[in-house]
Amino acid sequence: MVHQTDIHSITTTECDRQNDISDRENQFGFPNKSHSNRRKNELERLTTKIFIASTSYKQGIHPRIFCRRWFGLSVTKEDGRPRFTQGQIEAMESEYGYREKCINLLARLLKIKPNTIHRWGKGVSFDKIPADKLQRYEIYLGYIDAIRVITTSLTELDEASLFKLLQRLEIKD
Repeated sequence: MVHQTDIHSITTTECDRQNDISDRENQFGFPNKSHSNRRKNELERLTTKIFIASTSYKQGIHPRIFCRRWFGLSVTKEDGRPRFTQGQIEAMESEYGYREKCINLLARLLKIKPNTIHRWGKGVSFDKIPADKLQRYEIYLGYIDAIRVITTSLTELDEASLFKLLQRLEIKD
């Protein structure tokens, strides 16, 4: 009895996969242009929408908030509510090694020395960032966060498109 169920589910899955492939290919096995163009347009529209929403008004993201997002402290549940309370987030931020992880991440992304970031204040509040550089760093981190959101979204939608995006972003000598 169990084997019949397994065979049926395998057959059903195989049929679903074949139907999915036939939607993407014409009768000769070549890619169906309308499907791939429609998918490409959908991904481009979504990417543009995410990028504009993430970088609008040149507000950027404060380094503390950026680290929270990067390290998953500000994630939300499926119902849209925060996964962690403010107290839990602050406790995780005060754990051993979190500040160093943030400093090393910010140093790599902003192309500055970790010692410079150490002088931005104690903990991860970074309240002593020079005023003349704060807005530029926040905008830059906003762009990086937008790219993070886009790549995460593309991964969920289509791994092949993410791979193509990464290939385009590779630095060619």
